[in-house]
Amino acid sequence: AFPNDKDPITYDNMKKAIGAFERKLITPSKFDDFIKGDASALNKTEKEGLQLFFDKGCTTCHNGNALGGNIFQKFGVFGDYWKLTKSKKIDEGKFEATKNEADKYIFKSPSLRNIEKTYPYFHDGSIKNLNEAVKIMGKAQLNLDLTDQEVDKIVTFLNTLTGEVPAEYKL
Repeated sequence: AFPNDKDPITYDNMKKAIGAFERKLITPSKFDDFIKGDASALNKTEKEGLQLFFDKGCTTCHNGNALGGNIFQKFGVFGDYWKLTKSKKIDEGKFEATKNEADKYIFKSPSLRNIEKTYPYFHDGSIKNLNEAVKIMGKAQLNLDLTDQEVDKIVTFLNTLTGEVPAEYKL
């Protein structure tokens, strides 16, 4: 990968190689077509779900190109998350590594890309259904009791974030 380097195996070159590889891990989705300007890429229900995603405040944590994965946030802003997820083990997040009280229940907000395929949900895998995960997030993070209809629309939108690996990258 670095034929002109006398010693090509360096941390800097590894960083560059991993970065180049990760930039190829793109799974184009309906949502990508939509944000590129194709208003017809999403149907009415998907657009309503997107609007709810914005209006309810989901983008506070899930934003940017990957819709998340770029910040750390407390899980359970409005109460103990484990009471909602019925988690068997109470994970204290970053605190378990840092022992800093301010890091209790702090987790990295994950990317929502391909979320319909990445179950079970949450750091402990306690929830297997995306609708249930969205309902829990509404309550735990936003103190909202989302209706089943709102949850269905948000999940319909989230499904537009699923893409296929381009054929040229498949083994």
